[in-house]
Amino acid sequence: MLFNFHLPHYFASKVRAQIEHLYASMAIGNLAQAMIAIFEPIFLYQVVGLTIEQVLLFTAALYSLYILLIIYGAKVASRFGFAHAIFFSIPFQILFWVALVGAQYNITFLIIAPVMLAIQKSLFWPAFNASMAKYANHKQIGREFSAMYALMSVMQILGPLFGGFLAIFFGPSFVFVIGSIIYLASALPLLWSDKHLHPHQYKFKQTWDLYKKYTARFCGYLGYGEELLALTIWPIFIFVNVKTYQDVGALVTVATLVATVLALYMGIYIDRHSKRGSLRFGNGFYFLSWLVKIPLISTLGLFLADSFSRTAKSTVSIPLTTLTLERAEVTDVLAYSVGFEQALSVGKLAASLLGIIVFALTGSFIALFILAALFCLFYFLI
Repeated sequence: MLFNFHLPHYFASKVRAQIEHLYASMAIGNLAQAMIAIFEPIFLYQVVGLTIEQVLLFTAALYSLYILLIIYGAKVASRFGFAHAIFFSIPFQILFWVALVGAQYNITFLIIAPVMLAIQKSLFWPAFNASMAKYANHKQIGREFSAMYALMSVMQILGPLFGGFLAIFFGPSFVFVIGSIIYLASALPLLWSDKHLHPHQYKFKQTWDLYKKYTARFCGYLGYGEELLALTIWPIFIFVNVKTYQDVGALVTVATLVATVLALYMGIYIDRHSKRGSLRFGNGFYFLSWLVKIPLISTLGLFLADSFSRTAKSTVSIPLTTLTLERAEVTDVLAYSVGFEQALSVGKLAASLLGIIVFALTGSFIALFILAALFCLFYFLI
């Protein structure tokens, strides 16, 4: 279960134990999330019966809470350690899935669900980002993150296909049950991490000082508004056009496979070249990938669009995250991580609210794709 990722032809030196534990935990957790995540907005849309505007309102509520709660999540990470904060987040992810399933029977669960997920994110993401920034070997940080990205992608190859078949034969609610059981197992590798804790006090003033010093780069993270639309609107659009859970899972599985191979190469490339230059070059392709989606509504077209989009996204995510981890390491890993997560959450909140307005006025998925493309332009500020 505790993998050893010392690959002489890929990594320049051995990956640290803390990163190995993260790899193992993320591999297990991402299998569960990949089974479910692609179906979450579809579940809200098809089973619970929410409209597109209501799905976006749900995400707006989530990120409004997350922007505030992340400060307290960072305090937990600073007090108990990064791995322990990630460990504490696991029950809240499962409670979120339970609330989603419950929402088909009682709409009150739709109030509980975003609260549970906001708490999970607040505990997980500051600790995860800070852990990567602190324990990664910065001579090979691109390769270490691209390996993590590729590992997550492998799980995302298997997860949607597995989840799609389960949804066909046992119903979408069963997917949430199996995913929750698998997700629980992601806690085990974390039990070996953070043996020696060195607690320190985190104050939001540390993050605020970084905001004032690096205003432009934090504004660049608003670009993650496109990701909000990619994770909510795009899966619903696929489902509307291909009709079945199985076909959605299969399409996303194959498209992810195409994008995964590039992820490993990107890690080597950006360790040897300008990370900022790589990010800007990749973002040009990613901007175009949103516009390419507009005319492609056949099954083959959706597959080609999703493959192109996921490949282009990897050329943005890997240099962007690597650059962020490097900047966090030379400033304050936890304070910078909070700033990063808050800024991207503001972008996702803005995308949710603007998406509600745009769709209410136009009733068009195409208009939302154009909105996502415009959010990509913020990445050029990073």
